[in-house]
Amino acid sequence: MTQLLVFRLLSGVGASTSLAVGASTIGDVFRKEERGLPVALISMGPVLGSCVGPIVGGFITDYSSWRWCFFATSIAAGVSLVVCLTLSSETYAPVLLERKKRKCIAEFEETEKSASRTWRTKFDSENESLHQRYRRTLFRAIHFLCTQPIAQCLACYYGYLYGIIYLLLSSFSDLWTEKYQMGLSIGTLNYIAPCCGYLGGAIICAFLTDPIYRRQVARNNGEGKPEFRLPMMVPASLLVPIGLFWYGWSAEYKTHWIIPDIGIALPLMGATIVFQCVSAYLLDTFPLYAASANGTVYILRGLTGFGFPLFSPEMYATLGYGWGNSILAFIALFIGCPIPFILWKYGGRLRAASSYADVET
Repeated sequence: MTQLLVFRLLSGVGASTSLAVGASTIGDVFRKEERGLPVALISMGPVLGSCVGPIVGGFITDYSSWRWCFFATSIAAGVSLVVCLTLSSETYAPVLLERKKRKCIAEFEETEKSASRTWRTKFDSENESLHQRYRRTLFRAIHFLCTQPIAQCLACYYGYLYGIIYLLLSSFSDLWTEKYQMGLSIGTLNYIAPCCGYLGGAIICAFLTDPIYRRQVARNNGEGKPEFRLPMMVPASLLVPIGLFWYGWSAEYKTHWIIPDIGIALPLMGATIVFQCVSAYLLDTFPLYAASANGTVYILRGLTGFGFPLFSPEMYATLGYGWGNSILAFIALFIGCPIPFILWKYGGRLRAASSYADVET
């Protein structure tokens, strides 16, 4: 068990980098009115993995050995790493400008034989050592979490929804194997329903985010704002509690298996839309510090994704699926529904008060 916990910790530390850096890379490469589809695609990997993994793991365990769950994951991660190392390149503006500056200095010294000229970029910091730079950047996400109201409220809502998802998925197999008396491999096929929810949310965001943003920009005399990423959060924040009620009470009364499958797909669809709206909003609000802003969200989502499944067995044993999910739905309704309206009205003021936000967007 000790070995399993230690190496799970290491795998989580390694995997977390792609989550924080991925969204900010989208901001480096794509214009604001083109980010809907890329954000949807880059978000599909982590969320689909939580549904596809149990299906694959169930069949591997039934027909092979549990060790092959780890072997297959390691092989897939190794292939992905090789592909990324081969195809990926730097996109961060300060790093690219620093490389360009060094190239210009080298060319100038070769031609002019003089180093009297001073070369600077707008991202240069005076007298900053490498140690100070690492300390500043590594702790910036925590600084955001403590000082930036925009990041705080979005991180709380994102973290709560992420915790709910892992709570539902961690207890999902027990519903089918214990209450519906299905076999392990057949029971895991019900994870197709959460996959459909994830895919539905991603598809909606991929095709509607950019048109809605462009329409809002046109209404605002061609001026874009991060708040134009929020309209889709309104129906999505309502879809989450509706789906939780549906899934909870249909599972409580042991209806036909398709009913709770549809029910669990709805909150995951709504959560996927919320996740992508949050990432796009933070990307537009903190373009230079997008990795740190998204890191703020991932700090809380990592804690809730770890913590919520710990109390799910006791909660369902005490309250049942009906009232257990109803409590989660009421909290999601109370926390999530006001956020898009609050940020729509006060987001501009909060960005103007922040030293990290891009007030021009």
